[in-house]
Amino acid sequence: MPEPVAARVFCLPYSGGSSLAYRDWSGLGPGVEVVAVDYPGRLMRPAEPLVESVPGLVAALAEELYPYWDVPFVVCGTSLGSLVAFELARAAEEAGRPAEAAVLCACAAPGRLPRTPPVTALADTDFLDAVADRYGGALAALRGDPEAQAVLVPMLRADLRAFEQYATQPVPPLPISTDIIAFAGRQDRSTRFGEVVGWRAFTTGDFQVRSVSGGHFFIEQQPAEVIGEIRTRLRHRRTVETS
Repeated sequence: MPEPVAARVFCLPYSGGSSLAYRDWSGLGPGVEVVAVDYPGRLMRPAEPLVESVPGLVAALAEELYPYWDVPFVVCGTSLGSLVAFELARAAEEAGRPAEAAVLCACAAPGRLPRTPPVTALADTDFLDAVADRYGGALAALRGDPEAQAVLVPMLRADLRAFEQYATQPVPPLPISTDIIAFAGRQDRSTRFGEVVGWRAFTTGDFQVRSVSGGHFFIEQQPAEVIGEIRTRLRHRRTVETS
C-alpha cells in the first residue's frame, strides 16, 4: 500500500519555467509529497490561457490547491515563483489553512525588486537578449532556436509582465504571519543578498535567510540546501506533534 501523505511541498517555478524545475527533488522524508506546480498555459495545462499577473496566478492556483492543504505544507518558489508562493501563503492564511513556511529563493523582497526598464514590450530577439543578460542560465540558448522561441517566448513574456507589474505596485503588500525562509545565490547577478534580506519586513512570524552557492537558478543546479531546510522544518513539525 502507498504510504499515507503526512505533508506536502508545493513548488512554484521561475518565469518561463514549469514543474520540471523540481523534477529531481527527493529526500524530503517519509510521507512528504512534492507537488510541482505548472502555471496556466504550459506543460500539463496547455489549453488554459496565460496569466499575466501575480494575483491572477494566485487566484487560479489557490482554488485548485485548497483541497490539498489538508496536511502540513510548505510553499516554495524561485524568482517569480517566490512572489507567487508569498501571496499563496497569504491566501492559505485567509482560508484558515496556513502554511508551515514560505521558502523564497532568488527573489528580492517587495520594495527592493528591480525597477529596471520593462523588457516585455521588446521584439523577440531584443527581449531574449535582455532576459538572458539579466538572469543568465539556459535562456541564451533560445536565441538560435526559432521553434523553442515560438513556444517559450509567450510564456516568458506573460510571466515577466506579472513580475514587472508586482515590482512596480505603488503600495508594498502587507506582511503575512507565515514564517519565511529566504535563499540567495552567491553568484546570482540579478538579485543581491541585501535585497533578499528585505523579506524580513514581510512576515510577523520567524524569518531566516541563507546564502548558498549558485546563480539565479541554483534551485535546479544545487537544491540540496533548500531541500534540507524544508526537510528540517517538516521534521520539527512532526516532532512537536508527537511529543
